[in-house]
Amino acid sequence: MSAVFFGIISLVMYLPLGLFMWRSRDVLLAQGISLTAVQVFVLSPISWGIAGYLTMLVAIAIYNLVAKKYPISWEVKK
Repeated sequence: MSAVFFGIISLVMYLPLGLFMWRSRDVLLAQGISLTAVQVFVLSPISWGIAGYLTMLVAIAIYNLVAKKYPISWEVKK
């Protein structure tokens, strides 16, 4: 369930990147890169959001596998 949180956060975080790309589209066009509004505001945030979700899902799965084999206790014995 925590991977869903990271997926949503990555969607929200890549939207400002799309805004930056949209504002700098003239510079990118001079370099031969053309952008459409659909690419910037829909496809890019969704594709990177999915990539962020899958990355966090894999990281959480690896952590769970390691934690089962080598459990860590945060409690201090007195």
